[in-house]
Amino acid sequence: MCSERQGLVVRVADPDDQRARLIELTPEGKALPDRYLRTILGWFGDAMADWSAEDRKTFGSLLDRFVDDLTSRLTHLEEE
Repeated sequence: MCSERQGLVVRVADPDDQRARLIELTPEGKALPDRYLRTILGWFGDAMADWSAEDRKTFGSLLDRFVDDLTSRLTHLEEE
């Protein structure tokens, strides 16, 4: 398993069934999502560094609208 070789997860015994194994995040695996998010936010921040305050505000409003509409449509699909 690639993530296991990278030290992101370890196999542990299933307490309910000793024949089975569970996957558990290592401290490095637990830190990975935070590191990823900081990297992505840094990229977006760098990309928007020269945008005016008005442009950032407009983008934020449109992004909020997009997320709301997407969430609504996904909720509707789940109800079908």
